[in-house]
Order: sequence, then structure tokens, then C-alpha cells
Amino acid sequence: MGLMRIAFVYDTSYPESKGGVEKRVWELARRLARRGHEVHLLVPHSWDGSAQIVREGVMLRGVCRSRPLYTAKGRRAVRPALAHAAGVFRLLRSEKFDLVDVQIPAHLAALSGWLATGRERKGFVVTWHEAWNESWIEEMGVLGHIGKRVESLVAKLPVRHAAVSRHTADALSGLGQHAKAVITSGVEIVQPGNETPATSDVSFVGRLVPSKNLGLLIDAVSILGTRGLRPSVIVVGDGPYRSTWEEQVRELGLSGNVRFVGSLDTGGEVIAVIGSSKVLALPSVREGFGMVALEAAAAGVPVVTVDHPRNAVSHLVEHGVTGFSVAPDPRAFADALQELLQDRELRRRMGREAKLRAGAATWDRAVDDTEAMYQSRVA
Repeated sequence: MGLMRIAFVYDTSYPESKGGVEKRVWELARRLARRGHEVHLLVPHSWDGSAQIVREGVMLRGVCRSRPLYTAKGRRAVRPALAHAAGVFRLLRSEKFDLVDVQIPAHLAALSGWLATGRERKGFVVTWHEAWNESWIEEMGVLGHIGKRVESLVAKLPVRHAAVSRHTADALSGLGQHAKAVITSGVEIVQPGNETPATSDVSFVGRLVPSKNLGLLIDAVSILGTRGLRPSVIVVGDGPYRSTWEEQVRELGLSGNVRFVGSLDTGGEVIAVIGSSKVLALPSVREGFGMVALEAAAAGVPVVTVDHPRNAVSHLVEHGVTGFSVAPDPRAFADALQELLQDRELRRRMGREAKLRAGAATWDRAVDDTEAMYQSRVA
């Protein structure tokens, strides 16, 4: 296989932002760079120093200044997306790459990048992490009508479309586009002997925005309190809804149970928190893949999530086998948490099965599949 000049396009970078998309892009990028490819990340400039730096063999290109991605209401802001799209257009007009891979939900950058690449479009890939389809109005209000139209235009681009999960591929088919490849994320398996004794009962990891649905977990913990249970909960992550959910904790008298620690510096610290908890709670109603659920599985920690049509994690978690996938209702969530917290053998059995299944999701496999897809486009 020949070596390629590859550009990943997204609107945040890892570790400045620690979402699942950012982590996946970074792991693919640095591993492809190790294989000799020239890899660039076309992202907002969110790090200290020069707008162009090299990190682990990967060239980070700050195509615009970094701006908050979310409004105070927890919705995606429009201005940062426009600035990023303009920066991507300028760079791709002036430089050529063998392969450009745009990550969705960077919809505007996908359109601007496609326009900028001109005759080089055979090396253009759009990787879908989410497909909102009919959910735009709920997510964005009036602006959702525009967002829905933009997403539809991206889905119609005559390029290679890929998805990060079968769930997202199915959602993409609702937009009239067939994913030519489904390439899931990888994960590092926590080796035997490296497990940390549980220091919290429940962990939550995610950006604090409405779709992550942390309020449901808080209500579930309150219900457990009426049953004489007071589980300790650690919340990892930050975002515009943090103050809202901190206030909910105070109003319910749960300040002694629920601890907000904000964003952690490294992915290793996040994994350590998950691995030192008994259960990972993931009440999100919108996940295109659910990296944190896979990381929990790799650490042998069962997951409680919600069965929702936009939540791909409910496809990763086999109900009653590797965790619980329940109705998005606080009482049902509380029941599932209680069963796992009170039954040590059940936790161990589910954790062992989850870890066994996670073993098939390696980063080497993800990179192999990604490299093969890129080579087929370039060829």
C-alpha cells in the first residue's frame, strides 16, 4: 500500500476536548502517522502557541480561532461552525491531500471542504457519528429547519459515506444514503491485575449538555434514597448544563452523594475513574456510538443505559448480559442501578462478559479498516 497525505476535519481536537469523536479521530490519526502516512487535523486553534504544531507525528492545523461550541441552552452554536467551515475551505483550496475525511456533525465543514477540493473529490470521505434526521427541530428549535436541510445536502454528496456504528448507518439510510463502510472505534483492554478497587458506586462521563440526560440519573439517585440507599456518584465532564444539574443535586439534598469533578486532564484518568466504579451510568438519549460504554466494557464495568431510538449505546449493551438498557424513566433507571449495586456476583458476571466482547474492538482493527477504505478511494 502506498503512503497517503491525509486530512481529518472536525470542529474540536483531543485532548483539548475529550468527547468520543475527538478521541476516535486522534487515535486513528496518530496510529496512521506511525504507519508512515502524513496526517493533518484541520481543527480550530484550541491549544497554546502556534496555530500549526506537531503532536505524536500528527500535524495539527488551527484553521480558525477556537470558540465555545455550545450555547448557554446546551445547543450547538452556529458561529463556530461557520468559522471552522470557512477555515477548512481556505486551507483545502490552497493545499492538496490524497484523502480528506470529514467527521459529522461538522456538516458545514463537509460542504465547504467538498466545494474546495474540486477535482480531488474521489479522495473525499464523510464519516457519520450521528444522523439527526427528524430530530433537528427538537435539538435546535427554529434553526433546526436549516440544520435539517444542511444535513440532507451533506447526505447527498457524491462521495464515500462511512458510519461509526450500525445504529448510525441505519439512521443515515433514513436520509437516503447508504454507508459504504461501518468502522467502529477501538479500545484498550484493562489487563488483569490493573483493576482499581471501587472508590465510587456509580460513574458518569460525558459533556454536560441536555442530550446526555444527567438529570435522569440524579432523579434515579434520589429515588434510591427513598429506599434507604445512598450510592456515591462521580460526574466527569463539563458543559453549559453543569450549573443546572448542580442545582438539581442541591435541591434534592444529594450534595453528599453526587460529586462533580469537571473534565480530567487525560484519557487515562477517565478510564481510571470508570474502572474504580461499580457501574457506569449512561442515560444519554443521543449517542452515535458511545465510546465511554466501550471503555467501561474494556474495564469490566457493567453499564446502565436507556433504550431510546437515538441512543446507539443500547445496541452495545445487551440487556441482562453486559448491563441494563431500560426505559428513559428515573424509576426504571433506579431499579437497574439498585440491582447491580446490591448484587456483587451479578456485577462481576456482567463485567466479565462485557470485557470479553470488548476484546474484539481493537484500535489495530479500526486502523486497518480505515486504511483499507482510504486506499480504495485513492486507488
